[in-house]
Amino acid sequence: MTNITPLFPGQDPPDSSEQHELDLEGVRTTCLACGGSLEGSPTYERYLVCPCCRFHYTMSARRRVDILADSGTFRETSRWIRSLDPLSFSARVSYRDRLLQDQDRTGLTEAVITGVCTIGGTPVVLIVLDFGFLGGSMGLVVGEKVTLALQMAARKRYPAISVINSGGARIQEGVLSLMQMAKTTVAANEMHRRGVPLVSVLGDPATGQVYASFGSQADLIFAEPGAHVGFAPFRSLKEESGGSLVAGQHSAEVHFRHGMLDGVVDRERIKHVVSTILELLRPEFRLAKRHRGRPPRARPRRMEAWEMVQLARHPDRPTSRHFIDQVFANLVEIHGDRQYADASEVITGIARLAGQSVVVIGQEKTPPSGMISSSEDDTPEGLSASGSITPEGFGKARRAVRFAARFNLPIVTLVDTPGSALDLEAWERGQAQAISQTISTLLDVEVPTISVLIGEGGSEAALAFAVTDRVLMLQNAIYTPISPERAAVAELRDSAAADQVVGALRLTSVDSRRMGIIDEIVREPDGGAHRDPLEASRLLKRALMIEITEVVERHRRTLVRRRQRKYRNIGESGRPFRSALRRELNVWRRALTASMRALRSGNDPDDETLLEPGDESSGN
Repeated sequence: MTNITPLFPGQDPPDSSEQHELDLEGVRTTCLACGGSLEGSPTYERYLVCPCCRFHYTMSARRRVDILADSGTFRETSRWIRSLDPLSFSARVSYRDRLLQDQDRTGLTEAVITGVCTIGGTPVVLIVLDFGFLGGSMGLVVGEKVTLALQMAARKRYPAISVINSGGARIQEGVLSLMQMAKTTVAANEMHRRGVPLVSVLGDPATGQVYASFGSQADLIFAEPGAHVGFAPFRSLKEESGGSLVAGQHSAEVHFRHGMLDGVVDRERIKHVVSTILELLRPEFRLAKRHRGRPPRARPRRMEAWEMVQLARHPDRPTSRHFIDQVFANLVEIHGDRQYADASEVITGIARLAGQSVVVIGQEKTPPSGMISSSEDDTPEGLSASGSITPEGFGKARRAVRFAARFNLPIVTLVDTPGSALDLEAWERGQAQAISQTISTLLDVEVPTISVLIGEGGSEAALAFAVTDRVLMLQNAIYTPISPERAAVAELRDSAAADQVVGALRLTSVDSRRMGIIDEIVREPDGGAHRDPLEASRLLKRALMIEITEVVERHRRTLVRRRQRKYRNIGESGRPFRSALRRELNVWRRALTASMRALRSGNDPDDETLLEPGDESSGN
């Protein structure tokens, strides 16, 4: 902006590609981006957003407080802490003079405003940086004010909302400025330890030391459309890339695709989104049963295994997205794994189940988008690879599990996948490690967990999302370590013979319950869930409400011990194991009896005497 004292005097002016050389805060009648009229626009007057192209103009910290805080509730803290000149930094214009100039022009004492207010009726601590004050950079005072605000939030257990509009470093304060990154991160870590929410909203720009410290430590991070987001400012990136970088390559939208943001939200909607999050993370209600006891178990009619495979894969069968929309309310999605990408085959978010706040994780059988896709080479005929879970999908799920643990929220997972991605790229990005870590994380989390197999439960990808306290399965869903087509290739060298081997896989809901793999079967409408998706959703919601009232009453450590014991003993509780164990004990008993007789008579025991009629076939 031309009316702001340069942060680094003596340098060349910014490139023409940078919007910040323009006065974006001044009163305008036409839009700089599209040329549309701004006169008389309530959207522009209140939010500084073009009603035609939605271009977001720079907004001062005071105006941001005004649009976020409930009217008349903001009370500023640490207002009179002012910056000095700790290093006596000298240049063409002294650091002290620049501070005074920006203080006079902005009416602020420093580049950050902190205070307490309510947003949607919820008390919060608000931290807002102002790009107009020395580029919103973080020096001693900014670091101290932010740290004091976060400490107060942790002490009072108030959620903290930070609005990041910052770029560059406060070089005039030398390494003391650098140390503020560590100081503010210490305060953010304390928020995490106490389970107090921290949410960041990124304006344009959101770069440098602020974004690389407490700004990225937030539990949820949202950005305004088109915001320049990242560690380095645009000019530095362009220089490092040899001038090949073009505007938009380091935008909020690109960061979102790479899994670094939870959403790109218009300035008009940000208060609503933040208010919803605050309500979901401040659960005031919990489901409770009026009467003890469980309803009668579902007894599905017997069907051929191949018929159930066809129903589980029916193209019109409700997906996780359908069930999430119908069963849960007030969903705020959690996007990205914070490392590489936002996997489209996994949906995660916070929502309400009949008033109870939960974290929901769903596997969505749609083709992965963008750079992350599963190779379909050598895929047996009839087996769709869409919805295969990538390392980023597992990482996204683990992030949601950790989020639930931090805020003590029950977890509901919806399982519907053909399996894990098998392509070379997934292997290079650590697919096996991703599966292993997801299983471990879900087994050890100290919150109630429920999983539902809603369609195709394929191999390790299904297991990693289903090692929970309670496991439900829709009537016509399947659960298998290998697809019928691959099993047919392995056994008969013909994928078209899948219907001949499917019965041996014992993949139906009835088989899974008989073996002790699942706990309950959820009834479907006659003919399958695709015949009446709304009724299927109602039945699933009722089943989840029953299950969640059972598990939320248990102590956290008791949950983990029971869960680990359950999977330690898996198989031993099933009928086949008990039958085999009884046969084995009978053989040993008869062997011991025969040995005692032989010892008395001096003869060797006859092997034939160890088996009774009917044991020959079962002993193999």
